[in-house]
Amino acid sequence: MRLLICDDHRLFIDALAMALADSGQTVVATALDPDEAVAAAREHHPDACLLDLYFPNGSGLDAIPRIHDVSPDTKVVILSGTIRTGLVRDAIDLGAQGCVCKTEPVHVVVDALALALQGQLAVEPVVLLQLVQPGCDDLDRLPGLHVLTERER
Repeated sequence: MRLLICDDHRLFIDALAMALADSGQTVVATALDPDEAVAAAREHHPDACLLDLYFPNGSGLDAIPRIHDVSPDTKVVILSGTIRTGLVRDAIDLGAQGCVCKTEPVHVVVDALALALQGQLAVEPVVLLQLVQPGCDDLDRLPGLHVLTERER
């Protein structure tokens, strides 16, 4: 799969790009901030974008709809040091296809990307469970969950 990686730490990007290449993926572009990610998405039209959330000059969340504007088929997967339920909800609301924690091994990141490319939500099961617990009034806000049975929720 053709990937764009956006994070504000060059060393992290380089290491992740090498690890992803070793797993058979192709990194077509890297970016150090959300504006660079949007420009790279416009130029390269990657299959997926791994997008960090926190930047010195803005939020990765703001880049999600902008990436989709310039490259509608690019799946955005948030890559963050911390995964919180509210963050996942906000990212999905803005069009992200999933979230994965930076502490996970590369194969988990690749698996999350593969799920996203298949049109599935790539979210850790424990976080997804928190989102759909009985009493959660946000089920209508999460795309794709309406197809789950009550038992699956």
